[in-house]
Amino acid sequence: MGTDRFIFGVLTIVVGLFGLFYASGSHDGYSYFVGLALFVGAVLFMFHLIKGYYDQLDATDH
Repeated sequence: MGTDRFIFGVLTIVVGLFGLFYASGSHDGYSYFVGLALFVGAVLFMFHLIKGYYDQLDATDH
């Protein structure tokens, strides 16, 4: 696992948690959905990082 993937993973977790806290403290619907969008985007990016890691493993096996 590369250091870059680890750093991106940690930053993605921070952004996702920030999005959840932002959504929980919102007082209007727009802020709530922006926070949830940050969280969903972070989760999707984390899945992308995981997929890229396993694609890299498959490429080195063949």
